[in-house]
Amino acid sequence: MARLNPSNMHLESRIQRSRERISDAYRHKKNNEVPFIVSDVNYWLSGESAELIPADYFTNPASMMRYQTDKIRRHMARYDDDYVPFLFPWYGTGVLPSALGAEILFQEKLDPAVHGAIITEPEQVRKLDFPDFHKDGLMPRVLETIRYFREHSDLPISCTDPQGPFTTALTLVGPETLFLWLYEYPQAVHELMEFTTELFIRWVKVQKQEIGADRGRDCFPHGILLPSEFGNVWLCDDDCGQISTEQYLEFVVPYNSKVFREFGGGTLHFCGSAEHQIENFAATEGLVGLNNFCMGNFRQVYKMQACFENRIALKVCDFVPLHIKEYYAELFRHLQRKGTIVSSYILPELALNNGKYEIIMRPAEKLSDQVFETFQAVMNSPQAVSRSPLELTFALHARRPVDDQRRADAAARKNDRDVISQPKNDR
Repeated sequence: MARLNPSNMHLESRIQRSRERISDAYRHKKNNEVPFIVSDVNYWLSGESAELIPADYFTNPASMMRYQTDKIRRHMARYDDDYVPFLFPWYGTGVLPSALGAEILFQEKLDPAVHGAIITEPEQVRKLDFPDFHKDGLMPRVLETIRYFREHSDLPISCTDPQGPFTTALTLVGPETLFLWLYEYPQAVHELMEFTTELFIRWVKVQKQEIGADRGRDCFPHGILLPSEFGNVWLCDDDCGQISTEQYLEFVVPYNSKVFREFGGGTLHFCGSAEHQIENFAATEGLVGLNNFCMGNFRQVYKMQACFENRIALKVCDFVPLHIKEYYAELFRHLQRKGTIVSSYILPELALNNGKYEIIMRPAEKLSDQVFETFQAVMNSPQAVSRSPLELTFALHARRPVDDQRRADAAARKNDRDVISQPKNDR
């Protein structure tokens, strides 16, 4: 059975410490601390080295669990960050559309992808009906994987990628069509949004029931703990940058708010830039946290911090940049630490460079080490916020002593190699 070793008190205290640090960020506690995560335990496959990807990842729950727990084991033994272990039943971003008839492409060593829209006329919206969550599309596979995780591990379990009401609507209709409908058939769009919102809520509830309260207490949006006392759901809105402020307020904000109200609060994710939506995010009822892969747009980060202060926690994320030290030196130059979480996602075949992602091959373990060392240097530099980028870059290159607690933790980690035992069926 894949499990956390209950006798390892260091591991328990470490997870509890991370939980408290992340909770402080959601409380907007002013303590000059920033929870940080070296996100090398990604459950998706894009950007991963092909030779490390199991051929049966999407057909064998045991293979999926083994792939994820191997990553967890390596991470917990190597990095003392704020990552909290969990399992993720990952079947791409098209699970909801698949249950309504969308074709899913499974390409070798890649994540599943939706092929084509299934709604071409506004009249079809009213004919939509809710799927059978236990029979239709990829939903049964997700639930089967959740059951396998429950039976063969004691780790927390996440719901699968939920996307969001608007992203699901765009997938069903196609963005080039739906964006026109916002002008030509606004009533049909509202009806579609009402449907996708209710579908989203029902599907999340089915998964939560399967996971159980004991294993699904918290959420893990993009691998970052969302403690249950702050919210119980997360959604994605990657297309928010492609829609006007007025249209987002009319066609998206009310439906995202309904989702968050239903689950007692939650977080929202988007990639890239959407500075014109910052006020709309702030007006979304029940939004407690926002995850942004900012792609180097630090101006947007600082604007969100100013607007969200003491209300919405900000998770500043990106795939690991090409120039790691320089990137985080610049980010932390004006970053407000209160209410902030930082995460760098390790992909050996992808790098952020000049505001875009490029295919660049780099050794994953070396990348993770560089990110961890950079984060440690920033966190142990109280003057980092006021330094110039050049000054902080020099500081990041220098070796810095860790505090007593981290020294003790580093010593204890030597005993953490067996933190998670092998699944009993795989020994």
